[in-house]
Amino acid sequence: MQTNFKYPMNVIAKDTVSGFQGLVIARNAHLFGCAQYGLAPQELSADGSPRNTEYFDEARIEVLDSASAVYGENAYENIFAISLGSEVKDKVSEFQGKVLAVIENLHNCNQYYVEQPVDKDGKIQDGRWFDEGRLEVVGKGITPSEVVSPKRGSVFSRDLPR
Repeated sequence: MQTNFKYPMNVIAKDTVSGFQGLVIARNAHLFGCAQYGLAPQELSADGSPRNTEYFDEARIEVLDSASAVYGENAYENIFAISLGSEVKDKVSEFQGKVLAVIENLHNCNQYYVEQPVDKDGKIQDGRWFDEGRLEVVGKGITPSEVVSPKRGSVFSRDLPR
């Protein structure tokens, strides 16, 4: 299982499939082994509003300009205080579940995607994003090695904080 990001923050990069370009402002990792990068376009929409940040799998990223790169830690365990798969509880709402994805933002705000177990009828519940400081670890959860697959992939691709 991958445990390091390949590319630094604050580089200009593009998605090699769509040609979408932007500044890398976020890096995320999923319990199931996928790493993605958030590319923020550097130009505004036709109406003058900011364009959305889009997320692409690491294998699709090509760095175009690294002159302003922010080199820091790349190992997940040194970036995130809470491990992927941990059972956590939000200190504010008491929402409880397992961490399925983590995201590091360029401006120092780590967030965690937490998904609850199925409800009493067996229906899958929607997960939520929480800032790192709101969460406390309440159980072991599940380790990445318990859900590893021969092929990497993500739980979702565009459902990330914008």
